[in-house]
Formats: sequence, C-alpha cells, structure tokens
Amino acid sequence: KSFNTMALADECKELNLESVIGFNGEVPGGLQYTSCGGYVFYPLGSIIVVRNISTGKQAFLEAHTDNVSCICASKDNSYLASGQESYGTTKADVMVWDLQQTIKNCDSGVPHAGGCLVHRLKQHIGKVQAVDFSCDSKYLLTLGGQDDNDIVVWDVLGGYGICGSPAAKDSALCAKWLNNRNDRLVTSGNYHLKVWQVDVNAPKIHAMDAKMGSMQRVMQCISITADDEYAYCGTKTGEVLQFRIDRDDIQSYNDPDRIRPTMMGYTRERLSRGVKSVACVVNPATGNTNVLAGAGDGTINFVNPKLNTIAGKSTKVSGSVTSLSVSPSGMGFYAGTNLSQRYYVDFKSFNPELRGTCHYGEIYDVKFPRGCSDLFVTASSQDIRVWNCRLRQELLRIQVPNLTCNSIDMTPSGSTIVSGWSDGKIRAFYPESGKLKFVIGEAHLANVAGADGCTALCVCNDDDLSPPWRIISGGGDGRVRIWKVTNSHQSMLHSMKEHRGQVNSIVCNRDGTQAVSASADGSCIVWDTEKGLRINALFEPTIFRHVLFHPDESQYLTCGSNFKISYWDSYDGSAIRVIDGGEAEMTSLDITATGDRFASGSGDKTVKVWSYDDGLVLGIGQGHSGAIQKVAFSPDESTIVSVGTEGGIFIWGLP
Repeated sequence: KSFNTMALADECKELNLESVIGFNGEVPGGLQYTSCGGYVFYPLGSIIVVRNISTGKQAFLEAHTDNVSCICASKDNSYLASGQESYGTTKADVMVWDLQQTIKNCDSGVPHAGGCLVHRLKQHIGKVQAVDFSCDSKYLLTLGGQDDNDIVVWDVLGGYGICGSPAAKDSALCAKWLNNRNDRLVTSGNYHLKVWQVDVNAPKIHAMDAKMGSMQRVMQCISITADDEYAYCGTKTGEVLQFRIDRDDIQSYNDPDRIRPTMMGYTRERLSRGVKSVACVVNPATGNTNVLAGAGDGTINFVNPKLNTIAGKSTKVSGSVTSLSVSPSGMGFYAGTNLSQRYYVDFKSFNPELRGTCHYGEIYDVKFPRGCSDLFVTASSQDIRVWNCRLRQELLRIQVPNLTCNSIDMTPSGSTIVSGWSDGKIRAFYPESGKLKFVIGEAHLANVAGADGCTALCVCNDDDLSPPWRIISGGGDGRVRIWKVTNSHQSMLHSMKEHRGQVNSIVCNRDGTQAVSASADGSCIVWDTEKGLRINALFEPTIFRHVLFHPDESQYLTCGSNFKISYWDSYDGSAIRVIDGGEAEMTSLDITATGDRFASGSGDKTVKVWSYDDGLVLGIGQGHSGAIQKVAFSPDESTIVSVGTEGGIFIWGLP
C-alpha cells in the first residue's frame, strides 16, 4: 500500500465555471432588477448570481459563509449589499459589493475575476433580516433577525456603523429607506410599523410608531411610493395595508408630536396564505400609484389607489410569490416564487411568462445519457428533470408528489429513465413525454427501521431494445436486488442481504456479469449477477458513499466519510493506494471513458479533477454553497456537472 496526502499537480488550474442553474426563491425580495434594467441578481445558497438578461452571461459573488438571507442594490447601480444567516450567537456578515465591477466581470465572461467585495460588516447575531441603501447610496440600513432585532445605519464609503437602535419590542421583518430622503426610513413587522428619523451628525436615530387603531397585523413586506407619501405593507392574513408615513423631525422631549404616521386603509379582498411581496408602480398615464401584491398561493393582484383589484389584472403562478421587481422601463415585472420559478409578466397582457426554472430542494443524483453530451437528468425532491446542457434550459419535468427521488439511471439506448424513490418503488419513465412506463412495487423497504426506500440503482449493459434487460437496486434496508424487465412484466431474479447498512452506490461492469455495491456499513461487496452470490468484499472503517469500476475493470475506486479516495485491486480486493480527497466527507466520483482522469465531489463544497495514475489534483472548482451530492462527466469529456444540497446545478469546463 502507498498512503499519500492530497497532492496538487504543478499545472493545477481552477475549473472554469461556465454556468449555474439555481435560485433560492425562499429569500424575500431575492429576485431584483438593477436600476439600469439590463441585469437581474438573485441568491443561490451562499453565493449571489448577477445575470445579463440579453446575453445570459453570469457573474458570481462568493464570500458568504452561509445562506444569503437578504439582498439589495443601490439606486445608482454602484453597490450591492447582502446579508446572511449564521448559527447560534455567531455574528452574521453583511457584504457590500462593487456592482459595476461585477457587471464588468459578467460581460467579459470571467465570472470569478474578483475585485468585487468592498466591505464585510459584522454586527447582527444569528441572521440579517433586511438590507437597503439610501437614495443617494451614502448609507446602508441593516436589520437583524429574530435573535438580534436591531437596526443599524452604516456609512457605505467608510464601512463603519453610524448609529443603531432596537427595532421594536416585537420582531421587525422588513425595512426600507424613503425614495427621496436619506434621513428617513420605515420598518414593519409583528403588529407595528415605525417611521425613523436619522441624524448622522448627532448621531441619533428616532422612531415614531404608526397609529393603527384596533388593527393588529403581522406585516412581512413593504413598498414605498415614489413620492414618499405612502407605504404599502403585505400581511400574513392576506391584506395590503396603506399608511401615510409623514412625521415630525426629531424634537425635544417637551415638544408634542404634531404629525404622526397613520394607517389610511386596507384591501377588503384577502389573498390566500398571506401577502408575501408588494411593489409600487406609477401609472404614467394618470400619475397614480398602483400596487402589485404577491400571495402565498401564487396569486398576483394589481391594486389601485382605492385598494381595489383592477379588473383583468390578476394572474397566478406556481408557488408563493416571494419577489416582485418592476422593470425600470415600466413595461413589466419579474416575479420569483419559493419553488424557484422566475416569471416575467407584461403589464398589458398580465400573462406570466416562465423565464427560468430550477430545483427548489436538494439534488440527489445527476446522469448523462450514454453517448449524449447535450442532455443530462437530475433527481430531487418530488421530481426528475431533463436539461439541455448547452442552452441551460429545462426540457422535461416528471413529478411524483410527496416523494424523493434518490437515484436515477438510463438504459444504454436512452429509451427509459429508471429511478429509485423514497417509498421503496422503482419507477421507469419515457424520456420524451415523461409518462410512466412501469413500476416495481415494494422493491425495497420504506419507512421501516429507518430504511429510506430505494437508495441506489444501475441499469446493466443489456440491450434494452431486445428484452429482457436487468436493473440492480440497493435500499436503505441493506438489500441488493436484481430485476428482470420484459415488455410484459418485471420480476426479481436475486435478492442478496449481506450489507448491514444503507446501500449508497451500485455499479455494474461492461458485460453485466459483476456488480459492486457500496454501503454505509463500511463494506463494498462484489456480486456475481448471474448467480446472485458474493465474489469478494472490501472493508474499510468508513461510510462508503460511492464506488466505480476503472474502464479496464482492473481496479475499483471508492470514497467515503473518512475524507479518502481508495484504489482497490479487482482481483483480490486489496487496497492499492489511499489518497486524501479533501477536508470533508467525499460524496461522489466519476471517471472518464479512457480512465486517465476522474472527478470527485465532497462535503467541503469543492469539485476536483484528478490524474488517475498519479493521484494528483489537476483542477479545482469552488462555487457550491452546500455539500456536493453528485458529479458527472459529459460523454465528450468537455464538461462536468455537479449538484449539491443547496439545489444548484453547476456546469464546469475542464482544464
């Protein structure tokens, strides 16, 4: 045996991140236009994506250590600010970015060029709830989350705090500067709305509560009219509240309040599951301000100044509407939902046009059809999706509600997508239509003693166009089963129970006579698929996550929770080499058809390309904000696709 630590080749390069498919729709106001109207920006896990609308080019802002929780851009297009979540009493960072440099990186095709981070601000504990720039971009407002609940005003140029205060007795959920004044802002949340006066010279910040009468509402989003006369708030109970937000300047303690913010009215029509987002829109013909209201059930209503829905101006999209951003041209608006869908809606027709889709939960598997580099398939919670690798577009969605797809594979001809699900069933689908082809019921145990259904599978290299052909599956119960598939039925040929833990990976050799299963019990077992018997076993003190055959089938390659990648002799099962794979659990492997290079994904959020013979790292890709679940080479070996727990699909160019 030879045991090495991770070694970098002299020519080790950074992998070129060509594109990212992903959007965290759970972030309130997460999808926004830049003030020039040529770009949109949105969060994906701990990174921020800035995208050119016309060319589709992207740039990435990477400095956050955890998921981005809020985001905004200055009105002069100079800066972008973002806040994040953190754990326990750890301070959550606020990042201030150079938006102009980011746009240059985007248009020049170098998304990782850097030079964008201006300030890293630390003040709030646990979470940053909201951020916003003043109208002149001199000041930045930050609002802490539930465990912090403080409001702080920062000097943008100097990167230091000017003044701050507890936001309210109860939780504050949103905050906005006025559109024409840099000394006044509005916050709202649980049963309150406050208008704040800021004196940066004193320095001092003073709040005045709005008069709401007997109205008690939780206000979770806010938008202010262009003339700063009114603020509109969306509530959890489905109304839009209208407030007049004028107030006195800061006075001495003896002077009475003459002008106080006051609630003026509310919509009579309640939207289902609450109002999640609002946006003010000026009608150029009349000068009146109308309000877009996005609801938890996907409804988007256009409300007039009298707080009535305008006839014919209502539509519905998929998921809760968490973002509404009006185009600077005034022709339409973007809507983002918690199901990570991005829609564009034209004001005239008010018909939603789907502009972007992606997974909204963890992605568990990714596969290319054999011999086809233009398409790949991903498996996630409740669905399987087929993507165009060149255009970065979703082509097909196969939905199975309330279940999770743990693994997928395709037949050699590409005529069938075979998938393993959390209910223990194996489902096969037609790739063109997404229609169900067949189901193998109770293939593995589900919801029994922690078993998670069918957790791994592979299709043998049989001719599926001339049945029968075979599927090998593994489950959370530790069983490995071989299935025969004909045109009329599916039957089990063998059931092997030697693993004592969940089967995480299965791979079959070229002629289909042998298969290797990797399990969480620390063993990999080599099976005779004809007889259903064990041929050999590999043992290591780790939770095996993935196993591969080398293309010449002389060796196996494994990875697991011990941070190692191991080479094994396929003849006697002895360990040949063990190399250090990274700084966290190694989760996935894939190898090229020639066997000279392989790729790895791990819990340290990096994709690595290795030289097989030397065990040296040839390229490193950093960009994921969650653990990587799977990596896959395209058949032409020009790209790598990696998927992670944050729901992002990352497409990398090989060095």
